[in-house]
Amino acid sequence: MKSNFLKSNIRRAVIAVTAAVVMIAGSATAYAWFTNQRRLATITKVNSPTVLAIGAGAKESSLNIDMGGIDVEDESGKKDFVFSVYSDESVEKYKLQIAHTTNIDFVYTVYKAVEHTSDPGNDRVEYTAENGNVYYYTKSGGAIPGSYLNQSGKIADKSLHDKSYGGYNRVQENAEPLYWQTADVIQPANNNLSGFLDYYILEISWSDDAVNNKETDMVYLTAGIA
Repeated sequence: MKSNFLKSNIRRAVIAVTAAVVMIAGSATAYAWFTNQRRLATITKVNSPTVLAIGAGAKESSLNIDMGGIDVEDESGKKDFVFSVYSDESVEKYKLQIAHTTNIDFVYTVYKAVEHTSDPGNDRVEYTAENGNVYYYTKSGGAIPGSYLNQSGKIADKSLHDKSYGGYNRVQENAEPLYWQTADVIQPANNNLSGFLDYYILEISWSDDAVNNKETDMVYLTAGIA
């Protein structure tokens, strides 16, 4: 039933480790992750700039990124969300990282995106800005190459446990976060002394075996200068 949709009403928070946004799908089991948030900077292997930021569509606050309403009974098998990486200063290159728990068998894929002020038709992500203007985003090119740093099957191994939880060991296996990182550095589009603005689409997909239930996951999105 529709009332059994995944409980993915998101509580958002920006954490100053690198430019980051955390999207929590109601997960109470991963609380210890936040207690060691500063350790995440060592996992990304990038410097932590004050000039780099992550936002929603239309370069708005990351608080406007809404990942609620995922329904795994959707025949499309996926849902797309737009986010931005930007700076008001010149940045030569950066990397992206996704960290997520594994309660639900989701697949996370990142694409470069193009912004449109008029509806381009099919396969677009719609975003309504705070002023009421509607923007549209389409994927540009194939999926951005990357790999997991600590994957064992569908879950995380223990190699980065201390980076996430320190000495806290009472962690359910699906609350152990997987860390995905871009394979290559990303050169900002239209970068100049006034900065840059890059848009991305995060695609969350699932198989036919996924079911609507009360399991939730946390997604941690990070960008840092390489």
